[in-house]
Amino acid sequence: MSYSTLENLEAVIPEQELINLTSDTAPPLEIDTDKINAALSFADEMINAYLRNKYILPLTYIPLIIVQIATDIAAYRLYSRRPKKLPEHIKEGYESAIKTLSAIQKEQMILDLPAEHPDEDVTSPAKMVVTNKTTSSRIFSDEMLKGFRL
Repeated sequence: MSYSTLENLEAVIPEQELINLTSDTAPPLEIDTDKINAALSFADEMINAYLRNKYILPLTYIPLIIVQIATDIAAYRLYSRRPKKLPEHIKEGYESAIKTLSAIQKEQMILDLPAEHPDEDVTSPAKMVVTNKTTSSRIFSDEMLKGFRL
């Protein structure tokens, strides 16, 4: 399962531009899904390379930040197929994705994955604390503590 999809890419790159970036025929007619899948696979591998020693891979729950990183890397990869100037927002998205992956790898950022904290631990109410102590078994009485007030 890929971390991103064609639909995620279409949110960043207009459909006609995706056709131009992926189709090698003249005139370009349709999106070449093989090239899209290759770019998405490349993004997955790059993400996994950064996360390999930190998380169990492949991620079964995909946080939105990983979806965005995969989309930005795949978009950059698609644009790199063509010898024209890279749009600034694609370049900035890629650079931000790499910085974020580096921060996750260095544990400056941590992914919030359900596998890291199972639902029963997250949603269960706090347990009641039971003790065998009473007010009479206190070491410091109220009278003794009054002397320490400011």
